[in-house]
Amino acid sequence: MKAIALLLSLQLITVTVCNADEWIQRSDVGGTIGRRQAVAFTINDKAYVGTGSPVFSVGKSFWEYDPLSDTWTQKADLAGDGRENAFAFSTNGKGYVGLGRSDDCCYLDDFWEYDPITNNWTSKSAFPGGSRAAGFAFCIDNKCYVGAGVKGSNFKSDFWEYEPTTDTWAQRANYGGGKVGYLPGFSLNGKGYAGTGYDNTVTLRNDFWEYDPSLNSWSHKTNFPGTVRYGCIAFSIGPFGYLGTGINFDSSFNEIWQYNPSGDEWVQKASYPGDGLGFAVAVSNESYAYVGTGGPIGKQWWQYTPDCTPPINLTTLNITSSSAKLKWEVAAGASKYKVQYKIDSMGAPWIAKTVNAANTSIVINNLLAGAQYKWKVRSICSSEKSAYSPVEKFTTQLRFASAQDQTALLSVYPNPIAQSSIISFIAEENSYLKIELFEANGRSIRTLEEVMLEPGRHEIPFDRDGLSAGIYFLKFTNPSVTETIKIIIE
Repeated sequence: MKAIALLLSLQLITVTVCNADEWIQRSDVGGTIGRRQAVAFTINDKAYVGTGSPVFSVGKSFWEYDPLSDTWTQKADLAGDGRENAFAFSTNGKGYVGLGRSDDCCYLDDFWEYDPITNNWTSKSAFPGGSRAAGFAFCIDNKCYVGAGVKGSNFKSDFWEYEPTTDTWAQRANYGGGKVGYLPGFSLNGKGYAGTGYDNTVTLRNDFWEYDPSLNSWSHKTNFPGTVRYGCIAFSIGPFGYLGTGINFDSSFNEIWQYNPSGDEWVQKASYPGDGLGFAVAVSNESYAYVGTGGPIGKQWWQYTPDCTPPINLTTLNITSSSAKLKWEVAAGASKYKVQYKIDSMGAPWIAKTVNAANTSIVINNLLAGAQYKWKVRSICSSEKSAYSPVEKFTTQLRFASAQDQTALLSVYPNPIAQSSIISFIAEENSYLKIELFEANGRSIRTLEEVMLEPGRHEIPFDRDGLSAGIYFLKFTNPSVTETIKIIIE
């Protein structure tokens, strides 16, 4: 009655059209009988499911799932002992399985690497934290982490980092939830997450924790809102994490909860319809999750499609006088994105661009110099579309010309301005320049510079010098053109 369910990055391909927040049953997991307490990981566009407890003994068989054809193919058995409640992860095109509980009730400390190209398993460095089963694992930036778990009645809280390129282990800060087993983990946006399970006092848990590898520290987040439980699954899609199913000492559960790290909040989603409610496995990519096995001897395999949500965290980068890079975060379930932008003036038409889901940015060109633009983006999720994101605004750099149409490019950085900023520009020939500062209502405040420029790059320091927070305009005048650029003082 022990298991681990992991999320790891997966670039799965599917042609199925699904509605948002929906489950669709796929082909049963390979093998003549089902399994529980198994592991799963992903490599490139395939998922791999193996080990676990098929009825009376633990297993070592492995099966590969191809989402494009919805088919299973048997692969090489795990080279080590058969086991249940093992730990698994994948990174850099390889899969890893280790630890767990063997058929003769012994706990293991070995680790094995799977190469899908050769279909072979290779022994790796043993886990230095000692033998155990039923903990959690996840990967962040090609480093993988293993923590918590149990060995008989001895519950664990230690937490370790594995470096695949050197095949070495290093101990990190203990799991924030203490000595716990039978809990899942997942990674999201450069952080790791783990929660639920039960502890060395046989107390069921609903606490939830975030690991920051840059700080090597755990922080307590909002507790999982469902009933306390263990043997859950967990995965992430886009900007959200998901945790659900599982059992307690009396009941099993099928609900799924979505975790939003930006707001540290949970929302209940469509319940899992499969028959493996405890000790299942889960894998995911940026658009879908796949969940299966578990329960008494589960074989079912289900695909989950999340809500079609708009992208978040819009940013504008590499702004020039005629181009800009528009960037956003991955949106769960998106198969492509639709970007619209326009000059920020009444009656100006929106210009639309479509971007494949593999990309989360686009460079737009042929913009007007010194002009304010606004843009927005929506997700397209198979047959559904999200609402548009909130509008993001930016101002292109100013281009001003001499009589011979020589140019100088201008920027103000930083903008918005907290205390001071630098006005920089390039003049390609001798040129007169006057820079004035105006309030938003058009009242002139001061002249910052009035000078003959020599060719080359120029920088002028700007200090708020008692100016109140608000919107101001810098006016640039030379013999050929007059331009303005908006600045914001915080």
